[in-house]
Amino acid sequence: MTSIAILEAVNTSYVPFNGQQIITAVAAGVTYVAMRQIVENIGIDWTGQSVKLRKMKDKFNCRDISMVAADGKIRKLLCLPLKKLNGWLFSINPEKVRADIRDKLIQYQEECFTVLHDYWAKGAAIRPAPETTVDDRTPLRGIVNRIMGKYGMTYQAVYKMVHKEFGVKHIDELSPKQTAEAVEYLATKVIEGEFLGKQQSVASPRYHFPVETADPHNRTFANDWISAQVILDERNRAPELELLEALERDGNDVTGAKIRIHAMYGIAKQFIDMQSELSHMKKYLVAISDIVNNQTVERGMNVCFTGNSKGHAVGGYTKRCLPR
Repeated sequence: MTSIAILEAVNTSYVPFNGQQIITAVAAGVTYVAMRQIVENIGIDWTGQSVKLRKMKDKFNCRDISMVAADGKIRKLLCLPLKKLNGWLFSINPEKVRADIRDKLIQYQEECFTVLHDYWAKGAAIRPAPETTVDDRTPLRGIVNRIMGKYGMTYQAVYKMVHKEFGVKHIDELSPKQTAEAVEYLATKVIEGEFLGKQQSVASPRYHFPVETADPHNRTFANDWISAQVILDERNRAPELELLEALERDGNDVTGAKIRIHAMYGIAKQFIDMQSELSHMKKYLVAISDIVNNQTVERGMNVCFTGNSKGHAVGGYTKRCLPR
């Protein structure tokens, strides 16, 4: 095996990576990250990847670093400089990682292409403002639901005000700071200001969810699919949850219904995962089908019974021997 330098860690710490705590260490003034957990976390075979990293030591500058491992024992761990982790991820074949993170890796690599292009073509690559997560937007969704229930406004109408106020096309584009400001904007300007006096006289049925509320775009014409993707996408309206919230506000206990609805969300997620797995299986089944079709066609030796080649076989006589 290729020999690489062995260093002693000065100090170690943990950083989050795809839902797991990964060991990092500072050695010789450089921050390193232990690679085995990362490799196994994304579903790649560690044995093959460790050989690759050691063979490409001049490119990745890997080091064996002695540090306290996850089991509390001092072990020699193969580590990569933290600054080169992005480059290593860029080199990974998405087809070799776990199915549930494949799309994220492809998106990340596409962003790398864009950054490299911008750097060489424009002289700079600017990182966009951080976008919010689903959890970050929970307070915003809560106040939007409150406005819809109180004033009878649609989901799209409320978010349109936020888009206009902050100059974005989609709620995902808001930074964490802007998300907090959007909550304050809706709470003060909308609830306490604009709509408090204008729309209090408008009586809105508390349990009014006509057919168009099932569609992400409040569709009132044609037809469209209400799929598992549509139901689970947190950007779309969820009238079933709005109804539960309205019932709870009126003093009703809806725990049983809430449990069943969220259980069905879990089943829908499993269905989407199953579709993804079946899509990959289909590729293999097509190849197997081709093999079966090819090997079940009756064949033999093509013999000429007339002409100059009479009595000869096309391609010559097959030799009597076992397949090799």
